[in-house]
Amino acid sequence: MIKKLFFLLIAVVLCLNADAQWTNKTMVSGSLTRSYRIYVSPNYNASDLASLVITLHGLGDNMTNFSTLGFNYIADTANIIVICPQAVSDAYAGTAWNSGAGYMGYYPNSTVNDIAFINALADTARANFSIDPKRMYICGFSMGGFMTERMALQSNLNYAAFASMSGTIGSGITLLNPGRHIPIAHFHGTADGTVAFSGNTFGMDADSLISFWTLNNACNPVPDSIGFSDAVNDSITIDKFSYTGSSVDDEVLFYRMNGADHTVLYEPDNDMTEIMEVWMFFRRHQNMTADVTSVDIEKNIYVYPNPATDFINIITPQASGKLNVELYTIQGALVYSGFINDQFHNISLNNGKFTNGMYLLRVSGENVNYSQPVIFGK
Repeated sequence: MIKKLFFLLIAVVLCLNADAQWTNKTMVSGSLTRSYRIYVSPNYNASDLASLVITLHGLGDNMTNFSTLGFNYIADTANIIVICPQAVSDAYAGTAWNSGAGYMGYYPNSTVNDIAFINALADTARANFSIDPKRMYICGFSMGGFMTERMALQSNLNYAAFASMSGTIGSGITLLNPGRHIPIAHFHGTADGTVAFSGNTFGMDADSLISFWTLNNACNPVPDSIGFSDAVNDSITIDKFSYTGSSVDDEVLFYRMNGADHTVLYEPDNDMTEIMEVWMFFRRHQNMTADVTSVDIEKNIYVYPNPATDFINIITPQASGKLNVELYTIQGALVYSGFINDQFHNISLNNGKFTNGMYLLRVSGENVNYSQPVIFGK
């Protein structure tokens, strides 16, 4: 009995020490006072640049609960600063990110600028700690996964990689234009009863999400795949699909968790620890953003309409030079090639070459490497 009490006391002390490194803070973003938790390892050394991982909780959850996800334990040996922000409470849905995930036309907190808040957190961390600007990452679970996907689509220039757990691209996101190849990983249970693997009422299905990112990143559509050892009797098996392209930054990972519900997996109860897989994915990627000229041009390329029926227009900045325009099928077949010699280009879709579906548009030239998925349909 005394031995059990001794080990229980040691466990409590270790937990208290870990929690002691978490600090609750607030900041003003827009007109709102926002809250977040930040974890700084006792091993942090300002002379050694740290990685930054921002973790986003799910619908109805809070930063205190989600900070137990476990990244702080990885941080102690991997030199990571971890931030766990708090979503604003929606009048009907509870704490929710403005992620684009909605149901029957209602999108929680649709007027809250969570993108600006998350970016401000990264800026604040860099101002107060020695953060490596090339190693900043975002991950999230459930609605936090939806918000992670929104950041990957709409505000990705400061981040090296993204990982969504049980959350896809929300149905309220209509502009699918990340503007560059995005290293991204996705985890999803096939028996998810909240964010369905297939028939997702809040946004994209898991398979469609992976098709979108592999097309955007110009990956080989045939992945390498492995199955995790099924050593634990949890009625769950795990298949990992790795999609690769011409560079490391084209990488898309898909963890299909067969039989898993809406949950995060951990060893020894499961055959995989999800957050460890997230970190092993993150650590392979650095944000090698193109030069300022290239980024400025790419940010000002406009493609419309999308989805398209009869034509697609491309507008580029003045003095962007001669640019190549190419259109590929999801299987990688080139179906259109042309040039932009001024600021406007039009592609007619009524020539019999195009069938309904998703394509990848590429615009390239000196200091420009822009890609965007486009959807054609009558």
